[in-house]
Amino acid sequence: MRNDSVRPDPVLDSRKSTRRQLKRQHQKARQKRHLPIVADLAAATATVTPSPTPTATISMPAVITPAVPIIRSTVLAADGTPAGPVTGGTRVTVTGTDLEGVTSASFGDKPAQVVSATADTVTLQTPATTDPGAVQVSLFAGTGDPVQVAGGTGVSGDGAASSGAATAALTQAIEPAAGGAVAAVAPATAEPTPPVLTFTYVPDPKITAQIDYVLAHWQDYNTEVFGSIAGNDCVNFTSQSLITRGWTMDAEWSFSTGQYSPAWASSTAFAAYLTAHPERATALTNDQRAEVTVGAHEQHRLQVRRRIASAGRWQRGL
Repeated sequence: MRNDSVRPDPVLDSRKSTRRQLKRQHQKARQKRHLPIVADLAAATATVTPSPTPTATISMPAVITPAVPIIRSTVLAADGTPAGPVTGGTRVTVTGTDLEGVTSASFGDKPAQVVSATADTVTLQTPATTDPGAVQVSLFAGTGDPVQVAGGTGVSGDGAASSGAATAALTQAIEPAAGGAVAAVAPATAEPTPPVLTFTYVPDPKITAQIDYVLAHWQDYNTEVFGSIAGNDCVNFTSQSLITRGWTMDAEWSFSTGQYSPAWASSTAFAAYLTAHPERATALTNDQRAEVTVGAHEQHRLQVRRRIASAGRWQRGL
């Protein structure tokens, strides 16, 4: 029997197999070629986060403007007046703002002691002077600059003078001399003068009382009260004047109904008494007499009398 079945062609099958292999290889090759392209595209489309840029903040220190001290009151003593005795030692105060930096002061041309200085108050002690009357008071900060005076009740200035000058000029403008032509005259404008502090020195009432007593009794002895020591009354008279000045008696220095303690009537005993009590007097030599002035400390003037009495040269007529 004839077999009509067709047998496969080995050559043809080999070609088909080879073609399939080549196709698979070609596909693999194409995949390999696409891999780096896809990788490159992924790299190109990836989100790149930049590294933070370092920054620095520089803070400048704040500029602090120092406070400017300003005086806003007058100079006031304890009795409420801007005055005190020429002997000095009067405590006075001024008030204002930012005054804690005040370190020195002057009354006229004489330096004054700054007792204390706070933000709103400065306490001063007045120096002695030889001349009664008003003087300018100046305060100074630690830098040496004068403290500004802003004015206040009783602070002197020339506001009234400026106003008076302007009024006079205006009056002259509207009331010309008889027969003269009327002319327009602008009122004079005076430059304002900065206010200043002042303090008035007055005679010390204690010294005034002592001097008045001496002048009244250097010849007209006050025998009714203190008696008199014939030929040797100089220290008795000195003691009388000190009582008038305000001194008080004690067990060593006293007088009572004609009885004198040694220190009251004897120059030697009185000198010894003052040496034992330096709180009452300061010793001066005769060579220092010319240095004692009206404005000097009261103890100094006392010592002049002490030395004169000790030397036996005190006379009521001197």
